[in-house]
Amino acid sequence: MSSREHRTAGFSLVEMLAVMVIISLMTTVVVLAMPREKPVIELQGQTIARQFDLASQASVISGTPQAFGLYDEAYVFYAFENGEWTIVSETPWPDDLSVQFFRDEIELDLPKEPMPLVVFEPMGLSTPFSLWLEDADRTVIFSSQGDGKVTVEHQL
Repeated sequence: MSSREHRTAGFSLVEMLAVMVIISLMTTVVVLAMPREKPVIELQGQTIARQFDLASQASVISGTPQAFGLYDEAYVFYAFENGEWTIVSETPWPDDLSVQFFRDEIELDLPKEPMPLVVFEPMGLSTPFSLWLEDADRTVIFSSQGDGKVTVEHQL
């Protein structure tokens, strides 16, 4: 075996480095294109916003009041059926969220037991309120001026 045959038998260092750079770039593109996991507060905020909309619309469509309530362990949506509030859904608060509830710009202590605090009337009106969800990085504020519409504001 001559020395000339030995040199052409493998890859050069430059060829190996070029392949490594190409693989690195492709990996970077794939990682950056992957969807990021949303923080718990954003997911919780989207869920509550949808449920507020559903409660408001359901009260107008069905002609019966709907309500939102919360307590230290969970938040609850209600329907007024047969002369009493019945629970439609109850969702526990995630552990890392802080919750504050305001009516008439006064912070209310969270009740120990579930109870309706915001009523969505069939005429399209609602109880004015503000609900603040906070984690270490973000704040999500839900509020209504009594017009049946709940607005959502995100703060960093």
